[in-house]
Amino acid sequence: MNRTQFLALALVLSFFAALVFAASRQQARSTDLPLTIENVTIVDTAGGPLQTNMTVVISAGRIEAIGKAAGFQHKPRKGELLIDGRGKYLIPGLWDMHTHIAGVSAKPEWSRHVLIPLLIANGITGIRDMGGDLDALESWRREIENGRMIGPSIVAAGPMLLQARTSGAPPARADPAILRVGTMDEARAAVDSLQKRGADFIKVIQLPREDYFAVAEEAKRDGIPFAGHIPTRVNAIEASNAGQKSIEHIIYSSLAFDCSSKEEELRQRSLDATARGEERAVADATDEANRTFSPAKAGTLWRTFLRNGTWVTPTLFTIRVNAHRLEDSPNDPQLAYLPIALRKEWEPPKSPNQDDRDAAAWWERQFENDRKLAGEMHRAGVRLLAGSDALDRYVFVGISLHEELKELVGAGLAPLEALQTATRNPADFLGRNDSGIIAAGNRADLVLLDANPLEDIANTRRISSVVLKGKYLSRVKLDSMLSSARAAAAAVPSDERSAR
Repeated sequence: MNRTQFLALALVLSFFAALVFAASRQQARSTDLPLTIENVTIVDTAGGPLQTNMTVVISAGRIEAIGKAAGFQHKPRKGELLIDGRGKYLIPGLWDMHTHIAGVSAKPEWSRHVLIPLLIANGITGIRDMGGDLDALESWRREIENGRMIGPSIVAAGPMLLQARTSGAPPARADPAILRVGTMDEARAAVDSLQKRGADFIKVIQLPREDYFAVAEEAKRDGIPFAGHIPTRVNAIEASNAGQKSIEHIIYSSLAFDCSSKEEELRQRSLDATARGEERAVADATDEANRTFSPAKAGTLWRTFLRNGTWVTPTLFTIRVNAHRLEDSPNDPQLAYLPIALRKEWEPPKSPNQDDRDAAAWWERQFENDRKLAGEMHRAGVRLLAGSDALDRYVFVGISLHEELKELVGAGLAPLEALQTATRNPADFLGRNDSGIIAAGNRADLVLLDANPLEDIANTRRISSVVLKGKYLSRVKLDSMLSSARAAAAAVPSDERSAR
């Protein structure tokens, strides 16, 4: 981007920032008032029955009291906003536990005005950002906490730790979402640096074996959790025993190898093929791992996860998207929330060849295997987290979390269990004892639905309104936020590149 284009982008986004700021202040003035929701049905994410005809009293960002509407003694408060919840269902605010809003495909220059409103409009009141520009994320977090911006609670890793490029490789452009490490000392220094900068946890992608364990040791020493992919040279039992708090993705963490009766042979075959650059051979090794699934080996692994308190974020939907990449539509309405350049980058091939079709078929097999393993883990009692992996290709921020809940139901979870992966489970994982269930004293991050999500998990999309830190956001307000997000995306210059 040249200087003129940069200044144009800055001017446009400054304009939208002013609009968003003004709207945020207006919303704060109109809803920084006591709030009561009457005659609503509460969904108990702790597993109890539906609570019908309930009154929920909210003030100062907290749930003050809950009781049966009939006979509930509630003295009206000055300026109180009364919401009729008749025929509606109240759930805790949702968490997307694997997303990227300031890195990968998202650039902070525009994502602040586009992606953050999308989260709230989709009922997502908390996120775990799994790799992005830490300075941007910290800035947004401060603005949200200070009431200057409407946005979710943010738990952030900052840049992801990745193996340094091999000797002779061309230097990569600076990417604030990636931190490359080449030695054990660099791995330890990266952990120390990120902790001091305010990262909530360390995110690992692919590291040499010795560097991975250096990260694990330093993270334990510093008292900061680490999570992410399991490098191919490390097996999942080793990762769990080393203290990795959550495993992200099933296929990218090679769990099929861990569950295979031919684990050592296939893992080595995959490593050798990777070293030679033989992608087809790597794919074949993964297929054979799927075919040689061992219930006994899987059972040992799941018991290890349970013993160590290791969580798993399956991210099924993003794998399904890979399987159907040839069917992606350039007319998908969600594309309106992306800059034009990124839409063009994501366009499916106009004339797919045999390699394209073979790749799609391979991803379909991996999706089916991931879904199978997710179901196996759930039945064994392994704790799961809902994560979308947005903004990966055609994995749109906001709506994709609802797609993930649908895929988890497809893997064998009941609708309540799927809902728990985005409410109660994240609260347990993060140690937030005042979130995840609707109870007196808890944070007032809530979503009011037009239909029962326990009958059909797709009903989590039927959002009537959102309560964010006690502030009421009506459907009209949410639609206005979506409209502003579309306008901000359209305003990004058409040659603006995504952060790849």
